[in-house]
Amino acid sequence: MWLPLLAVYCYLAFRLYLGVPRSDLPPTARAVWDWTQAVASGVLLVWGWTKQRRDHRRQLLDPPSPQRMWETRRDRMSRSPGLARAGLLPLLIAAPVLPMLAAWCVGWSVAMLTVREYPSEAGARRWLEERAA
Repeated sequence: MWLPLLAVYCYLAFRLYLGVPRSDLPPTARAVWDWTQAVASGVLLVWGWTKQRRDHRRQLLDPPSPQRMWETRRDRMSRSPGLARAGLLPLLIAAPVLPMLAAWCVGWSVAMLTVREYPSEAGARRWLEERAA
């Protein structure tokens, strides 16, 4: 389910990238721009992966209890619509660097999807072990 969504996201970022800033550049500057975007996207892909893995490792050291996880999720959901609307303007401004942002998001998302256990699962397991003991 996630892979097609990530593919569509990358496709849209690439299509936006082919737009205004790139088409206005002379051929030599366009080549430099393309290589810079490719290298920066690779670096940000690795950075997104690394950030997610470090956050995951940190959260596994002190996993949340089911109650704390529920409260955190509720707080995030109540802020989501406003944050989504507030993110549209910077997204339009950031169109020239959107492939790099997409690469960071893909790295972060793939790292999130490839873990063995989420912190919420570890917290729930510890909570159950404490209740059973």
